[in-house]
Amino acid sequence: MSYTANHRDLAAYVDDPPRRNRVDILRRVFEALLTAMEESRQKQAERELSNYVALRGGPLTDDLEREMMRRLFTSDWNSRER
Repeated sequence: MSYTANHRDLAAYVDDPPRRNRVDILRRVFEALLTAMEESRQKQAERELSNYVALRGGPLTDDLEREMMRRLFTSDWNSRER
């Protein structure tokens, strides 16, 4: 007598997880990547600002703060410039 496998016997071995789970995993990975990129950019900006304040002599004045904001919102930012 021969045995023929039934699809119900093999279902536990070949079933893919539901598509929704894969999408959820990809969404979480993408969100984690975006969060890491945002945090990295924030830390970089803080380092650049602290370097700029140190190069300008220390105390944070209104003029220094305006210059930092202008440089942050334009593309010509370089903390080593005076």
